[in-house]
Amino acid sequence: MTNNKMGAFRNQLFIGLTMFGTLVGIGFASGKEIWYYFARFGNVAFPMIVLTGILFCGASYLFFSFGKRFQISTVQQCNGIIFGKFAIAGEIILVLSNLILLASMFAGANTLFEIIIPNMPYRLASIITGLVTFAVVCSGFKGITKANAIITPLLIMVVLIILVVSIFMGGSPLSTQQLSWGNFSWGLTYALLFVSSNMFFSGFIFARMGKEYSNKEILGGSIVGASFLVLSLIGTTMALFANPDMVNSDMPIITIAYSLNNIFAYCILGIVWLGLLTTAFALLYTVSNWLKTYLGSGAIVVLLTTIIALGMSGLGFASFVEYVYPAMGMLGVAFILFVIIAENKNRKLEKKTQIK
Repeated sequence: MTNNKMGAFRNQLFIGLTMFGTLVGIGFASGKEIWYYFARFGNVAFPMIVLTGILFCGASYLFFSFGKRFQISTVQQCNGIIFGKFAIAGEIILVLSNLILLASMFAGANTLFEIIIPNMPYRLASIITGLVTFAVVCSGFKGITKANAIITPLLIMVVLIILVVSIFMGGSPLSTQQLSWGNFSWGLTYALLFVSSNMFFSGFIFARMGKEYSNKEILGGSIVGASFLVLSLIGTTMALFANPDMVNSDMPIITIAYSLNNIFAYCILGIVWLGLLTTAFALLYTVSNWLKTYLGSGAIVVLLTTIIALGMSGLGFASFVEYVYPAMGMLGVAFILFVIIAENKNRKLEKKTQIK
């Protein structure tokens, strides 16, 4: 019994770490996304972060249980159940969105390294990032989830170190902005967009994972992953409040670290880059999973997707965060609603079958 409990706990922790690693990305790990979605609204950010954690936990559990119920393995299968006769349209929108977000990860790699290496050769960082992402995705789904679970604790450690150092240096972890209804309403809107946008591109990965675990493990893992998210959001928000002069940077957390110590900044940069990779893995896997049904060879499809995303990455990282991410949030709202509808339809069919 004890071994069973330990096994269930390990699975819940693994699920939670993979959840967090999947959604972190360069925008989250660098602090830019957290400033845009939460910190810029002042102390209203804190209750919105708690709400975000609750919503993320519920939405993640929804996708995990959906994947378990239907034994999801491919993007086509997932979208066929969710969208029915509109499945092809849903697939195209989902895949294009994931491809755009993958391009934003590669663009973010350039922005990340240019902070410390201003004269870096043209797109060298994005090319290296693309090659690493390609190699890991070719190793298969288990390789992706294991990589996420290993990298995630390092990302959480970065947030805590930056927060402690920022406060130690004399910065206030609270905003000077007064609470207002305007900030509250906008904070609520962006909290919802944050959850829905992340579920839009990670929903298939969660559904794909769901079939491998019990309902209890799925629930526990969703709570663990949401807890990691809340902890990191609060820590990063407080660090941004303590360093108000850094929030306009494309990479606030890296800029804060760089202002303290060069060697420290290099270490933080490396870990943030690993956080970028965890999301890039999930995005590339989703797109290539869809394409290989039509094009056959997995490695060739992964390479083709990587090259296309690298070409799109020239748009620049800041533009993705400001314009593309919120648009993904609105698509994510629709995506979640379709999943809820599909789940309800299935439950009704099961009840009718039981009655007969």
